Amino acid sequence: MQPNPVRHRAALRIHGARELEGGGHLGVRRLADPAQRKLVVVNGWTRLDPHIARCFSVRIELLRRSGPEAYVRAQPIFLYPAAWCSAHARELDLEFQHQLAHFQGQENLESRIAALQAFYLDDRLDEIGTPLLAIAAKDDMLVPWTCSQAYAGRIASASLRLMDWGGHACNVTDPDSFNRPVLEFLRS
Repeated sequence: MQPNPVRHRAALRIHGARELEGGGHLGVRRLADPAQRKLVVVNGWTRLDPHIARCFSVRIELLRRSGPEAYVRAQPIFLYPAAWCSAHARELDLEFQHQLAHFQGQENLESRIAALQAFYLDDRLDEIGTPLLAIAAKDDMLVPWTCSQAYAGRIASASLRLMDWGGHACNVTDPDSFNRPVLEFLRS
């Protein structure tokens, strides 16, 4: 199976969903909007977890000390299970070339990471009444699945779907297992 985020996005467009980068954090901030009917949060957290902070710190140090090429080359280690990376080495090499050619810039990347690190929602969870589906993979190397479990457990309108496998980019590594519960949720 090849990485196919286009397939994933196409499945979501059928149901009028939008994909928001940043773990759904932006979408959660919009839950007060009456037009927001449902939200899917992938690898979400309500506050910065120590492991997530460590991963961000390592990634920033890698970028600062070794540059964009090393940073981009290391991304699959954080995003995908090792066996999947081995099986898709050619596609990852092509993706590396593409990402490096379109690198967003160090300042932009660091400001985006800083915004994610500052995200804090613990004191506003009781305001969320919009139906929410939290999805996480148990082998995610960036965001512990327990963050999504805690997230969903504190929101009355939330449900949780844990994938046994798939890494942080489980929508790419196992799109069928990812898309099935998302589409069921959006149709309900």
